[in-house]
Amino acid sequence: MALMAVLATALYGSLRIGFKARRSAEAAVEPVRRAQIALCLARQDIEAALPPKGILAREFYGTDQVDNRGYDSDSLLFCTSNYKPYPGETGCDIIQVELALVSSVVGINENVLVRRITTNLLASSSPEPIEEILCRGVKSFNLGYFDGYEWQDSWDSVLHGNALPQAVEITLTIETADTDTNTISQQQDYQLTRTFVIPCSSPANEQRE
Repeated sequence: MALMAVLATALYGSLRIGFKARRSAEAAVEPVRRAQIALCLARQDIEAALPPKGILAREFYGTDQVDNRGYDSDSLLFCTSNYKPYPGETGCDIIQVELALVSSVVGINENVLVRRITTNLLASSSPEPIEEILCRGVKSFNLGYFDGYEWQDSWDSVLHGNALPQAVEITLTIETADTDTNTISQQQDYQLTRTFVIPCSSPANEQRE
């Protein structure tokens, strides 16, 4: 009986260490997975961005701002052809997309990256955008815009002659939790930066004229 008790205790300790290692590994991988999926979805929209010219096209407008904690909380509003209407849906392959950070209704001091889409751009009244969450636990969301010469912190297509930037850079910082205390650990923040080229952008010399 004593020997079985010793073996059971040793087995329990080994399993506990194994489960703890599994939780730590999953916690380390999860922010990477979330950030990569979010930027992959954003890439599809940005690379299909359309110039603000024509009936369905609207402005390409990127803001540079911070939240109440002092972290980057930029937003981007533009039109893209990255959409396939459902059967019977009123709309086409051109939609308006907004990428922005909002405060989560679940949890405290948690920001989520959302994608708001408007499918029927010719509606008589402005329809309510469809909102979906791309990533949770976002600490900061920073955008940069390349005009062919230098990077800009914001972009207003009206001020740039209805032109698009040549590229958009996104830096996404994810807050990670300490698996031992289940609290936010600032030392373990995960940051991912990606640059997306816009094929429909105008040449740099045209934007400067």
